[in-house]
This record gives sequence, C-alpha cells and structure tokens, in this order.
Amino acid sequence: MASPFVSRLGTNYCPTDEELLEINALLVEPTLRLKGLDGEITKLQKAIDQLAEERSRVAAYIEAHKALISPVRRLPLDVIQELFVACLPTHRNCVMSASEAPLLLGRVCSSWRAISLSAARLWSSLHVVEPLWSPNDPTPGSFEEKVARRLEITQMWLGRSGQCPLSISLQTAGEGISQDGSPVLSPASMQFMEILLPFASRWQHIRFTAPLSLLVEVMSQFDAEVPQLETVEFRHQGDNLPLSTWRPFNILRGARISSLYIPGVILLPENLPLRWSQLTTLTVGGYKWSVPLTLTSDALLRVISKCPELRCCKLKVNDPNGPELPISEHPIVELPFLHTLAIHCVARVAPAVSNLLMRLSLPELRDFTIIGSAQDCPTLGNFFARLVGLESLCLDIGMFSQASLLQTLRILPPSIRRLGISDIEHPWGQTRTVLDEMLTVLTTSPELYPMLQHFSLDSGPNGSNLSDRAVLLFITARMQQCPPALNRVDINFGRQMGVDIMPDLRAFIEAGLAVSLTYMPSQPSQDSPWLGLPDAPLVNWNPSPWPAWVPSMPMSDDW
Repeated sequence: MASPFVSRLGTNYCPTDEELLEINALLVEPTLRLKGLDGEITKLQKAIDQLAEERSRVAAYIEAHKALISPVRRLPLDVIQELFVACLPTHRNCVMSASEAPLLLGRVCSSWRAISLSAARLWSSLHVVEPLWSPNDPTPGSFEEKVARRLEITQMWLGRSGQCPLSISLQTAGEGISQDGSPVLSPASMQFMEILLPFASRWQHIRFTAPLSLLVEVMSQFDAEVPQLETVEFRHQGDNLPLSTWRPFNILRGARISSLYIPGVILLPENLPLRWSQLTTLTVGGYKWSVPLTLTSDALLRVISKCPELRCCKLKVNDPNGPELPISEHPIVELPFLHTLAIHCVARVAPAVSNLLMRLSLPELRDFTIIGSAQDCPTLGNFFARLVGLESLCLDIGMFSQASLLQTLRILPPSIRRLGISDIEHPWGQTRTVLDEMLTVLTTSPELYPMLQHFSLDSGPNGSNLSDRAVLLFITARMQQCPPALNRVDINFGRQMGVDIMPDLRAFIEAGLAVSLTYMPSQPSQDSPWLGLPDAPLVNWNPSPWPAWVPSMPMSDDW
C-alpha cells in the first residue's frame, strides 16, 4: 500500500493538523482489513486446536497399546534383576537416597518396585551414616528421632538382602565436644554398630570409620563369627588411645581376610588374630600425627614377612630420629607376587627405610612410590637396580640430597613408563634448586627411560625453582625422539604463570600429546575495583587435576 508519508515513517517527524486528518483517512481501509484477517486467523486457530486435541487422543491411544507390546515387558524376571544390579554403583556402597539405585528403581512403577524388593542382591551393599550429633544440641529429641529412623531403615535394608554376602560401610558421627571442652562419644554410635553385628556372619567387605575406643570395644568384646569376611578397612576418628587399653580383635578370629586397611596406631600383630599368610593387600595408614613411634621399618618388616601372598602393600613408616638405627636381623623376605609398593616416611630422618627395602625380594614389582620429608636418605641405587620390570615410579625429592637424587635417576631401569616427581613434603626452610637440574638430566639424556609415556611433576611450594623453559626443553626433547613415546605431561608449577609455553607445545598437542599445566591464580592488583570482594576475577587459573595413578600428587595424609 502506497503512502505519501513513506519518507516520514520511522523518524521523529511531528505531523501538522492537516496531515493528521490525512493519515487518519489513510488508515480506515487497512484497519478494516486487519480486523478481517484477525477473524480468519481465529477461525483457523480454532480448527488447528481441534485437530491437535484429536491428535493427542489418537497418540495416547497408540502409545497405550504400544506399551503393551514393549520388549521390556517380555524380559524374563532374572534378566530385569541383572539389569537392576548393573545400575548399582561399583566404586562404593549404595547410599540411602531415592536419587540412586536401588531406591530409585522402586519409584518407577509398582511392578519395578516389587521386582527390586524381591532382588536380594540389590540390598547387599549399604553405606550407613550416623546423624551428626552434638552434646549441646538446642533441640532435644530431634537427634533421637533421626537416629531411630535411620536405624529402622538400616534394619529394613539389610533384611531385604536375604542370604547374600554383605558389603557395609559405616561413618559414625565421631566425638562431640562437651561444654567443658572434653571429647564425648556419640550415644548412637554403639547403636549403629549393634544393629550391624547380627549380620556379621554375612559380612564380606566392611569399612568402619569410628573413634578408636569404639572400634576396640566392638572388635574385642562382641563374639561373632565372620566366615565370609574378605575385606576389612578400619579408619579412626579422634585422639589415640593408650596402648594399655588395646585388646585382641577377637571378632576377626577365623576370618579369611585377603585385604586389610588398618591405622598404624592399632597395628599390633598380637592383637590381630589374622591369617596373615592369606593377605593379598595390606595398607597401614592413618594421619601422620597418629602414626606411633613403634611403627618402624624393622617392625613393619616383621609384619610383612608373614604375608607371602601380598600383591599390593602401602605402609606408613615412623623411624626414630637419630643418626644410629638398629639393623634388623631378619632374613631376606620373599614377596614373589607383590606388584605395588608405596612407602610414606613420617619421620624427618629415615635411613632405616633403605634397610627395609634391601631386605625385600620383589621380582614382580611394577609400581613403586616413596614419599615423605626424610633427609639424608641413603642412595637406593642397589634397590632400584634389582627392579628390572619397574614401570611406574613416584618419588618425593625432599627425601634425597641433590647428588643422591641425580644418581638415583640415572640408575632407574629403562622399563619406566610413568614417572611422578613431587617436592611437597620438604623440611621448612630447606632451599631446593634441583628441579631444573633434574629436568636437564632428563632432557640431555635420551637414553634414560626410552619408554617413558607419562611424566608428572608437582613442585609444591618450590615453584619458583621450576622454570617454564626447563619444562619446554624437556617436552621438546622427548617429542623429537623417533618415534616419541611420551603421550602425557602434567606439571603443577605451584606459582603464577611466568611464560606461556602452550603456544610452543601446540604442534605436539595436535600430534596427540596431552598436556596439563597448572598455575596458582593471579591475585587482583591493589588498585583493582574488585579488591576485597569474594568474586574478584582471577586469571591464569587452570584447575586440571593430577592423574589418578599418582597417589602422592597431591598426597592425601591418609592413604
């Protein structure tokens, strides 16, 4: 439709009185036409709505009949149960949550609920969490109600498990603090232990995290048979108990345990009536502050000498400080099947660790880790020289002098495929300048570890002693080998970014190399408009995690 006001449309032009009359006359016919179009649209929309309603009825009719012929309805009961079992978590026990199997499966329909309740294997694993407790709780009665409800659910859950072997983990509330500041044991912790004890004959895997006093009382005083028990994990909370309070863990007598995790503070072989010769996995853990002075290399050697079937062994060692240490008279211990060994030295000085290692015969060792804050650790060259099949190695260089570290690096077997270096647990005030020199050795000596595929380095608080250039030269040298074996590099600089080397690595990354460079976040400048605010922007932050195969980067204080 032509208009004499085309040039004025879309502008801020203000028409005159005569032009207002002319515009109103122009809009009479278009306004009538617009009303007519709206009427036609209303009729058509009504027809569309009627068709859509009819379509919904037909579709619902079809879907309801298709559901009758759905293949899942024809699956045998045992197949459905197997599918349900496959929905369970495999890395931990089931939790009391309707957002996960098996509870989630019973919320789909009544048929699935009946199937899930009748499948005993679905209820054979459970993680029990005691409600948080405080002796100064201002709402009396609420804690007791939560405890009663959770105990009821625990009893009901395990009652559905039939005669299946059980995997149970218990997280107690630990110790509370009374008004006078003294630790107080939760009154419900023993109740949760007592509700699990009637099922002891079907325990297969147990993990109890509780105060030491509770663990000792339950394991020593209750008389229960545990013929199916294979895996035991005790983790303690609260302060240590005097050794005079320990009593034998009689509940473990007769068990066929193959895997044992135990805090070093309660590793008293005379109080653990185990069949040590059947152990295939042994972990002596606990937080550093809880590792007793009795847990020496010599004592641990005597323990593992009872375990010839070991495949995996992780030890916390607390050798006494001092220049002179007793040398064990124990003969060489043969561990023909051990493939993984990890040692965490707790004491500042631990030369006795070498005595432990030199008395071990480990023909199948493939994965070795040694970390800690020991100083003047003797050269382990003789030990490494015997590990002809070693593939994975983790070292904390804080244990070595500069000379002994570089010497150790040159002695390692050529079979190394994964090498992890950390500089975390070093004595305060000790200056480390060996990181760049270590990388220089690995850069200029291509004959060292020709099969190296995965290299990790965590500089910890010593990031200022690790240069970007040294890392770049190392990666470049390794990737220029023909063919390059290196396929992954993880570096934690422990400082802010100095030089961005990622552009120089782009060609290697495009060729398949995985690179993770982690820096500390930069702090906002003193004149930043966000200074002092919790959402102040940070730059140069790369939260890439360390690889899972390296247990000490970063190292959990509890294995």
